[in-house]
Amino acid sequence: MYYLAIRQFARTLKNLDAILVKAEDHANARGFDVNNFISARLAPDMLTLVVQVRIACDNAKAAAAGLSGKEAPKHEDNETTFEQLHGRIAKCLAFIDSLTQADFAKTAADTRVLLAYPAGKALRAEEYLFGRQIPNFYFHVTTAYDILRAGGVAIGKNDYLGELNLLDA
Repeated sequence: MYYLAIRQFARTLKNLDAILVKAEDHANARGFDVNNFISARLAPDMLTLVVQVRIACDNAKAAAAGLSGKEAPKHEDNETTFEQLHGRIAKCLAFIDSLTQADFAKTAADTRVLLAYPAGKALRAEEYLFGRQIPNFYFHVTTAYDILRAGGVAIGKNDYLGELNLLDA
């Protein structure tokens, strides 16, 4: 689970952080405040960019905590600037990076993982990770990407995927 999901969460959060930098560059080149994107959304009934980033971070740290048996750090949901979003991602990455493969050694597919919501409920680790955390995490990262792309930021699939460690064949 560590390499299959947790390290991928960290990788994708780093890519999301880099996409935020591209949004800042885009805003600077066009002479507007990048923080205008903070409240941007794809549709009136969807969450804003800032909330998409928060939830992506929360899903990654919750999965890492739930599957390792560690307690996730609590972060206030008070970001209002891109600088603070970078900080939110950095705090989440610091927690994820503090964990090792050994922290997940006792977690099996049928280990019960307690849920914060709904209270008093749990899922088996396999369903928690593959049925809930991974899809939810990528939904919010993708939506953040889509908000910025819809706002004119020149980003593409390579920005979303990030640099791959290619090997000679």
